[in-house]
Amino acid sequence: MNPYTASHLADHDLKYGLTAYVGKDSQTTAHLLGHIAEFDVRRLFAPEAHPSMHSYCVHVLGLSSDAANKRIRVARKAREFPVIFIAVAEGRLHLSGAAMLASYLTAENVDELLAAAARK
Repeated sequence: MNPYTASHLADHDLKYGLTAYVGKDSQTTAHLLGHIAEFDVRRLFAPEAHPSMHSYCVHVLGLSSDAANKRIRVARKAREFPVIFIAVAEGRLHLSGAAMLASYLTAENVDELLAAAARK
């Protein structure tokens, strides 16, 4: 049996699984962002002969250039404003939304903008 098909699941199991996987995805994304942020600040890409975090993400982690850019941008901003990690982990803020907001967030408006962007 293919582990990625769900045609064998009862409706309530499918619904539960879908909800659970979305939650896990949000938490995994937040953890990934935390690891990218710390790896970046420690410059651990340099001993691996990569000139940048972007290069490491693309050539070692296999991310597309766009996916790497988005995650690095959000990870750096989340390091500055850790509430972003929490919002992503809880599913209140998705990665694309966080990336769109990143350049606008300041200490004065971070809470207000994250609240306005929640679940959108």
